[in-house]
Amino acid sequence: MNSTGVSVREVLELPILKDSRVLSGANGLDRLVSYIDIMEIPEIKPWLRQGEILLTTAYSIRDDSSLLPKLVEDLASAGAAALAFKPERFIHQIPEEMIEASDRLRLPVIAVPVGIPSIDITHSVMELILDRQSALLRQAEGIYKKLTAMVLENRGIQAVADAVCGMLDSSVCVVDSVGEAIVVSPRGSNHDFEHSLQWNIVVDKEIVGKFFLQKKGLSAMDQVCVDQARLVFALELMRRKTAEETEKRLRGDFIDELLSDIPLTKANTLKKGLQQGLNPNLLWRVAVFAEEVQISLNKKVRAELVSLFKSEGQKQGAHPHLEVRGGRGILFLPTRSGEGSSWSWKERLAAWLQQGNHPQQTLILGIGKSYPLWEIAKSYQEAKKALFIGQRTFVSTQSIRYEEVEVYDIIMEISDKERLTSLFRSKLESILEYDQEHGTELLKTLFIYLEAGGSTQNTAERLYIHRNSVKYRLERIREIANLKFDSDKQRFEYLFCLVWYLMNKV
Repeated sequence: MNSTGVSVREVLELPILKDSRVLSGANGLDRLVSYIDIMEIPEIKPWLRQGEILLTTAYSIRDDSSLLPKLVEDLASAGAAALAFKPERFIHQIPEEMIEASDRLRLPVIAVPVGIPSIDITHSVMELILDRQSALLRQAEGIYKKLTAMVLENRGIQAVADAVCGMLDSSVCVVDSVGEAIVVSPRGSNHDFEHSLQWNIVVDKEIVGKFFLQKKGLSAMDQVCVDQARLVFALELMRRKTAEETEKRLRGDFIDELLSDIPLTKANTLKKGLQQGLNPNLLWRVAVFAEEVQISLNKKVRAELVSLFKSEGQKQGAHPHLEVRGGRGILFLPTRSGEGSSWSWKERLAAWLQQGNHPQQTLILGIGKSYPLWEIAKSYQEAKKALFIGQRTFVSTQSIRYEEVEVYDIIMEISDKERLTSLFRSKLESILEYDQEHGTELLKTLFIYLEAGGSTQNTAERLYIHRNSVKYRLERIREIANLKFDSDKQRFEYLFCLVWYLMNKV
């Protein structure tokens, strides 16, 4: 029903209707009235409207009083407010079925004295409705001006919420699209979302939040206030959204400059870092996800990371940042006091990666070393290398520090590729050919065995096979390539050749 109308009860308090009688449907006297119309034709159903009082002499159906109960049902079905008629003129006997339908459907049936002209009734009722609507419009304009002024004066969403709370005499809450509270009034109050009235807040045809109000019902004035509050909250959230998008664009430009081959000067980095929330007084590490992880398209993964960053950042007093470039997530991890604080990030990220509460249960991170913010491009390059090397060398962890694979990077960069190719072929090519011909993993087994310091147990655990299977594979390797593992020098040569091959294979 239209909440800006007047009730049937208020209509009956008009002087012109003081002698009217409620014949039935008294439980519906609080129905709201927005219109009044006069019935002149028998088939009135297509013309019935919500919130309407139908005034009639029943002349058009005077010969068939059985149509009166149907008229009541049609009115109720249309959401009308009441039926008012003059029974003495043409209907001398009111059907019981009509009274029963009126009580059951809670639609008031009102007997109007014959001597009152219908035009006087419609004029008085419409005057009451229009006066009420005019008053509501004036109040709505006042509320809108007051709340809009707060937005234009940049007094903040908390001031708007406090004003709405006072107007409605009820606690209010606005949450964002993921359910996080943006503002609550009174401040610090616990909001019961389950038992609250709620409305969507829409910006650019997108639901950006919800407005909650702890009330069981709304008066006409309350509804006006709610409508204006939703509009002003939408303006405030649109302003915040525009500011966030501008800030995001500026931060993105700054990060592009930081990660470029020609980084910013120290002075520019200090200035822009403070402006964009990347503290230049801290050391920073960069961590990158594997390119195939489309983290930008997965809101759940991003929300988990943002939540992790928020909680951990509050503990450390140093706020990290997540950036997305072409589907690859890039993390900027601050260090406040020595290595310890930086590695708490690694531990938290490792724990998050292993939770398995997100679709990508095989997310892999490469992590660079710590640098001042103006040298963070070095950490970015190292993080990408760590990720590449980790993927090429069968890592068993989901986060690879550059420090752990730096020596492999050095081997990868050796320029004398022809001699190294010759060395690999002389030592291990026979194993590679055997793997290619038989579909085995002897070369992989040898690498992990050498990297594990010759431990068959660790090798078995990383390969997820039995220890005896490792021993069998090592025997086959010895037979095929005539390898010996008796000295550290021999093991070093094999590992060196394998690292170079794995880093440079196509």
